[in-house]
Amino acid sequence: MIVERKQYPSDHWLMSRDADGALAAYLDQQSKAYSRIKNAFVRELAGDLRGARVLDYGCGGGMFTVHAACAGASEVWGVDAEPTVLETAHHFARSRGVESVCRFVASARFPELPESVRFDLIVMKDVLEHVADDVELLVAASYALVPGGRLVVSTQNCLSLNYVLEGCYERAIRRNRDWCGWDPTHVRFYTPMNMQRKLCKAGFTADKWRSVYLIPYKIPLPKSSRKQFLRLDALGWVDRLLGRVFPYNRLGWNVLVSARLKRVAPGVPGRRDMLRK
Repeated sequence: MIVERKQYPSDHWLMSRDADGALAAYLDQQSKAYSRIKNAFVRELAGDLRGARVLDYGCGGGMFTVHAACAGASEVWGVDAEPTVLETAHHFARSRGVESVCRFVASARFPELPESVRFDLIVMKDVLEHVADDVELLVAASYALVPGGRLVVSTQNCLSLNYVLEGCYERAIRRNRDWCGWDPTHVRFYTPMNMQRKLCKAGFTADKWRSVYLIPYKIPLPKSSRKQFLRLDALGWVDRLLGRVFPYNRLGWNVLVSARLKRVAPGVPGRRDMLRK
């Protein structure tokens, strides 16, 4: 299954072959309040990983891959389409002393696995909004899990205050109809309702929700400014307070969901045939 994505520019840290510089840029990005809170919710939804086999699909610089290895997972696969970012993730794992637990796979498709390999948990953090066929990717994940295995997804949510504010400005005032958020490689937004429907179609039942960035605290500045954003990170307390509470846990700019595999998705080709498309 080909997972088509828009390409990042050549000067993005993801494309850098300087592992030390790329890791420094990645960790700086992950240190911001938005990422810190989102990562904490991903870890919370992932739960106890001791002895688990984990797949971090779209692992980027390896934040969750390394967390899972440090948390006692027996085996962690980090998969990403960009070989350069996997070099960064590998460097990160090596720096934390967990390289032996991690396996990194550069692939623009969901990995075709031996029949003996099934995962207890698959994480897709900020992946689905990049993918041409999101349901097909979710179905592929269902075939790679053990019975009752879990999937944790985070993605961007148009049922949010930031979408009302920034989205209306970009789409209605600037006439930027293709605007899909902060990352130019995104191809769509979600709502919790259509996310739940797609998960159900792939054989999953959503059971826990979290959300981040309920109130905007990363404010774009004019191009004439020295900085790109004004960061009001102290407002992150709103996410920590309400990001678990219904209905606010479905109203953030980024919404996270934990889903359990109830059945293999019906009406799809055999696993190997599907993954070879």
